[in-house]
Amino acid sequence: MMRRWRIEAKLLGLNFLLVSGGVALGILALAAAAGDQIDFAAVAFEVGFPLFAAIAAGEWGKTRADANFCAIAAQSRALLPWVAGRYAAAFVPTMALAGLCMAGAGWLRPGEIAADWIWACLSTSFFFSSLSAWIGVRCAQEHAAALACGLLWLAALLARGLLRLPGVECVYPFLRFAGDPNGIWLRNKAALAAAGALLWASIAWRCRPRRRR
Repeated sequence: MMRRWRIEAKLLGLNFLLVSGGVALGILALAAAAGDQIDFAAVAFEVGFPLFAAIAAGEWGKTRADANFCAIAAQSRALLPWVAGRYAAAFVPTMALAGLCMAGAGWLRPGEIAADWIWACLSTSFFFSSLSAWIGVRCAQEHAAALACGLLWLAALLARGLLRLPGVECVYPFLRFAGDPNGIWLRNKAALAAAGALLWASIAWRCRPRRRR
């Protein structure tokens, strides 16, 4: 698995590094320039990084939209190791980048970045990137996964008022950004992580080994 991950990581290319560097510089610039009126940690790590994780999984971790998908599918008895390796090659560096940005932002804004933001960022990013991977194994259209996740991300931001309805706060992806009036963000993030795990169970079923005839 590690060998596969290293191979997939090499295929990310220079664009991924350039975009990741731009995201990191943007986050640190926001940390340095943002005033006290903005909830920087929520904007950067609960809202911003999950979108980047979904884009990374959809654009650099693409599977069915890959030009070589037919050849890979024909030569592989099971697609899951390839799909998981390609996803990990995009998701792991993205989360490492989030950790570095948290460290830098914690230095620029002392006391604002706490350890609990790691879980908030990781679980939300895992959900959105897993959704991107789930779409990626079903749709051969280029950029479809990133587009769908981007639309869901935007819709969730615009639907903040739905938190008045019972039960919505348990699954709303940006609960800490929205204020978390009942203090259930840990349960909320656990639900998002569970939803991501269910998406991967569906991916595993989709990519299950086929019987040879």
